[in-house]
Amino acid sequence: MKIALIAGFLGSGKTTTILRILNKLSQREIKVAVVVNSLGGVPVDGMIFRESGLKVKEIGGGCICCELTVNLAHTLKLLKENYAPDVVLIEPTGLAIPGQVTWAVTSSGVKVEPCPMLVLFDIASAEELLDEERLGYLVVKQLKDAEIIAINKIDLVQESKVTKYETILKSINPSAQVVRVSVLKEIGLDELVISLGCK
Repeated sequence: MKIALIAGFLGSGKTTTILRILNKLSQREIKVAVVVNSLGGVPVDGMIFRESGLKVKEIGGGCICCELTVNLAHTLKLLKENYAPDVVLIEPTGLAIPGQVTWAVTSSGVKVEPCPMLVLFDIASAEELLDEERLGYLVVKQLKDAEIIAINKIDLVQESKVTKYETILKSINPSAQVVRVSVLKEIGLDELVISLGCK
């Protein structure tokens, strides 16, 4: 069972990315399950997935990288036993640190094959996201955990801005593969699915 973590700060496009990847994988007859983690009382992302005709397992009330680790392990075990998916896509809360979620998955006791860690970066909000006095500390921690950084929403900004922040992101995490995408418009999506290795 492969596990793909689709991480990134709030508004980076995680839910849309998962929906698009699901569509690509289902076209290839790959069996996919989705685990959604929400901090709030209303699990909006889970409702969006359900409206798309998907079966979704929600983990609410906290962050799966910390106090809900046991719940995640139980969820993965049930998915494997009752549904046997080829791939599980996990959408953590936008405040989660990806490396801690990966630890929760590998510590679950369920035999899994992790796909490369994907972190989405919203290029349209780049300045705010990397502002050290606002969100920068958390966003940089997320980016440093990535194996793939997807610069999302490239259709909304000038090429010069994408190039500028691509250089900045590579300096933050030199070992990560940096790709340019517009998930909504499916620009670069096929390459992203290939990079994840979920097929």
